Amino acid sequence: MTDSARATAAPDTDRLVMLKVVEDIVGLKRTRIYKLIRETDFPPPYKPGGAGSRWSEAEVRAWVARIKEARAA
Repeated sequence: MTDSARATAAPDTDRLVMLKVVEDIVGLKRTRIYKLIRETDFPPPYKPGGAGSRWSEAEVRAWVARIKEARAA
């Protein structure tokens, strides 16, 4: 996801979530999620505390919506 897309991801309703929540939202496991990140097909994590990874819930849900739209097209 580009920086401009990150900026438009409704900050007032967004929260940073842990990997387990991301797995629950997208229905994929850690290995597949990180593979998609390396392929630049999934939103990369933020590192708010340095070591721990957190994802923007809005970005993850937007990714799911994009996948569903692509299937419908």
